Amino acid sequence: MSRDQRRLTLKGYLKEYERGGFSPDRPPTLFGLVRELVDILEDSKNPKRMGDAGAHLYKVYDTCAKKYAGREAVACKKGCGYCCHTLVTITAPEIFVLARAVQERWKHPEDSFKADFEKAEAGTRGLTLLQRQTGRLACPLLSESSCSFYMPRPLTCRGYASTSLPACLDLYNHAVNNVPHPLINQAMRSFIFAGLHAALGLTGFDTREFELGHALHVALQPRAEARWLAGEAIFDGVAQAEQAPERAQGRQDFQFLVQVLKDGAYGKDVPANPWFGWTS
Repeated sequence: MSRDQRRLTLKGYLKEYERGGFSPDRPPTLFGLVRELVDILEDSKNPKRMGDAGAHLYKVYDTCAKKYAGREAVACKKGCGYCCHTLVTITAPEIFVLARAVQERWKHPEDSFKADFEKAEAGTRGLTLLQRQTGRLACPLLSESSCSFYMPRPLTCRGYASTSLPACLDLYNHAVNNVPHPLINQAMRSFIFAGLHAALGLTGFDTREFELGHALHVALQPRAEARWLAGEAIFDGVAQAEQAPERAQGRQDFQFLVQVLKDGAYGKDVPANPWFGWTS
């Protein structure tokens, strides 16, 4: 297919995204999200563009979830925090949009959240996934088995769901069991997360994922977002996502998807892949 033909096909996908947002049944609609995020991240006049990108990402995910997440029933309910006793990682745009919400709450001196968060975060800093699960150590944002910041919670948490409460209890109690997840939730999370990574890569920003609690602690320091945008490596002391050997193939597949999105979103040729082709 010629470059002009690819651009014409891409224009159709972008219009499809404008009409109905991202559809997991139509992966090329993700090109629209990539381009929107790039536009936000390239706006150098906006000192809050990183957090704005995170907020936009969540808006797109939530809109998509309202349309498609109901395909499979889930066992998740408010107050069921078994899955919140693990290590969660988060990207820079997500860190800064979460930090905004936390800073707003910290304006109220009568609220005990600040002291509770700092104590819980200090108790989990530097621990591995296994250590946190074995010790049943909760996310520092968990309060009375519910997330204190549900609306700006990370994409990892947004996309996580279970179809079996007994399986969640088994995992929490260290029984050997796998928690069954709705496939549509996993697909939405993976695609949209790949779109974020593609946009960050296209704009030259860091795509690393950091441990939530410590990263949030750093992001709450004065002028953290401005310093990070200026090139200061403020998260270098924060633990990053663990690279489990058994997940190597999954990471390779994800990076391949990210590259397809980076090329396809701007009409470039793409290699053969399971998600998209210019003749589709």
